[in-house]
Amino acid sequence: MGGAQVVSLAAGFVRAKVVAMVFGASGIGLIGVLNSFSGNISSFVAWGLSASGVRVIAGASEAERPVRVSAVRYLGRWLSWLGLAVALILFWPMGRVTFASDEYTLELAIAGLAVPCVVASAAWSAILQSTGQLKTLAKIQVFGAFAGLLLGLPLIYFGGTFGVALSILLAAAVLAAALWQAARRHYPADSVPANAADIRQLLHLGGALMAVGWLAQLSSYLVRLTIIRGYGLESAGHYQAAFAIAGNLGGFVIVAMGADFFRRISEARDEKEAAHLAEKQIQAGLLLGLPLLAGLLTMGRFCLHLLYADSFDAAIPLLSWMVWGIFLRLIAWPLGYWLLARGSTSAVVVSEATVNAVMVVLPLILTPDFGLLGAALGFCGSYVIYAGLMIGFARWRSGIWLSAPTWLSIAGATCVLLLAQISVAHTEGLYWGLLPTALIALGCVWIYRRTLRQS
Repeated sequence: MGGAQVVSLAAGFVRAKVVAMVFGASGIGLIGVLNSFSGNISSFVAWGLSASGVRVIAGASEAERPVRVSAVRYLGRWLSWLGLAVALILFWPMGRVTFASDEYTLELAIAGLAVPCVVASAAWSAILQSTGQLKTLAKIQVFGAFAGLLLGLPLIYFGGTFGVALSILLAAAVLAAALWQAARRHYPADSVPANAADIRQLLHLGGALMAVGWLAQLSSYLVRLTIIRGYGLESAGHYQAAFAIAGNLGGFVIVAMGADFFRRISEARDEKEAAHLAEKQIQAGLLLGLPLLAGLLTMGRFCLHLLYADSFDAAIPLLSWMVWGIFLRLIAWPLGYWLLARGSTSAVVVSEATVNAVMVVLPLILTPDFGLLGAALGFCGSYVIYAGLMIGFARWRSGIWLSAPTWLSIAGATCVLLLAQISVAHTEGLYWGLLPTALIALGCVWIYRRTLRQS
């Protein structure tokens, strides 16, 4: 799954590189808005099916599993049609709100057509993931990334902004078609009828999951709206570039670990075992993510020039603050999954609502004094609050604080990142960060191998 995620990230960055070369920072800003529009609707309409489906199917016996699969498939089909209807209703008013004109209305409509594909993909990936078909799922993600990229690049180059929107739709459609074929091969359609009780369980559990995902998408959209209205589409492109690099590399670690983590923590015997799994996941996430984050902190300029263009230097200070936000997210994410998997959905919704509200409010407060940098400061500040809330809720749920080894891992990782950032603060050139990044990577590999030998 980690390898598949690397391929997906690489395909996304190649697509962004072409957009940056053809359209500049304003093109990156536009693709961020289009993805945010379709992502907002998808997160709301999908109703958390990608995670609730895994939990419902994984927790079933072998005899009950086909019925649960039918329930996920049935709900996914209806939610997909609902997503299409919502996208067609909202594309024009959202275009007016975002751009204060009809200039990009058609692009929003095209990107909105990707919504049913995304929702259907959530249902089919949940079926594959919950039944242990991770290898199949990884292969499909690799195929979808390559196919979407190869088919989408000519559209971007020759089709202008309409081509950008079409490439988003095409990438979603290719992935959905491949997932549909794989899910149908392992579980033929309508082999058993769906059970109304299972559908109600999916809706009940999915409500909290939907709130978590949708709040994140909504806050991201509102931040972009604030930047576009205050500083223009080009500044939104600089923000999107920094956000994409930091968020996607952090997301690589989360997706790679999360493919099996939610199922395992759902099946934990008690809260003590669940807490142990969550803490091990924090330590594993720091080992995986530390070299990537160090590379971004020490070679941010090089990464922006490589993945976008030389004209994206305005995003460099934003990237540093966003990297620290993602570092905190790696700490908080396993705790959030623990609470979600063990039934504390209200705690998760409260924490997510709080952090996403802060993520919107802080940029509004900070951008008048700090300019575009205020949006990145708000991003980092919101994850400071999020990590604190997750640690507090975990203490409330289990009755114990995080263990000493976990705190030592967090403190050590923080010091290492700070030293790496300070070491290149006054150096010239693009490649000085290779030395601290390589040393950190070697250290993480050594710790990883030592841990394996001890276990």
